[in-house]
Amino acid sequence: MFWRADVLVRLVRLTPAPLAAGCLIHFDPDRWGGRQAALLTPDGYQLIVSPRPGLAHHLLLPGPAPPAVRAPLAAQPLFDAWHPQRLASTLAFWRYAQNPRVTRAPPMRAPRPTGRTLESTFMLWALDLAAAGASGREVAAALWGAVPVDWSDSPMRAQVRRLLATGGRLANGGYRALLRR
Repeated sequence: MFWRADVLVRLVRLTPAPLAAGCLIHFDPDRWGGRQAALLTPDGYQLIVSPRPGLAHHLLLPGPAPPAVRAPLAAQPLFDAWHPQRLASTLAFWRYAQNPRVTRAPPMRAPRPTGRTLESTFMLWALDLAAAGASGREVAAALWGAVPVDWSDSPMRAQVRRLLATGGRLANGGYRALLRR
């Protein structure tokens, strides 16, 4: 999220450095890596570099465009009530710019569906199949694969009928009950 420069405490103000010989930070977003977002604001060119989830370096560069790649930069922290926090943000970015390490978010496991979720999913699937003209046996084959030979006495037949009846009630105005499930 982009904020005005005077409001954001973590904002690191960077300007072109006059002498490149002793400069330790160079404008090199490709080397910095991570996720990046840029925006031209009335304060200048803002760049957010996020090397890992939960960490973001907010940079403010003067002018309407970013500096040239590898251009030397100097930090200009403001001397105000938030000066210690601004210095800490500047130091954190300086350390990151010296040795950028990008870490990925840990992979999220796919959520395991609950019984109610599966039942609702099967109910909607059965309704769609029935609306397309499938018979109860064809619905069962689509939902569970193999269909018993003795279909008339099968518990699977009763389950398909129950899914279609409950789904039909929900589709015909009882859908609010689905939200309460």
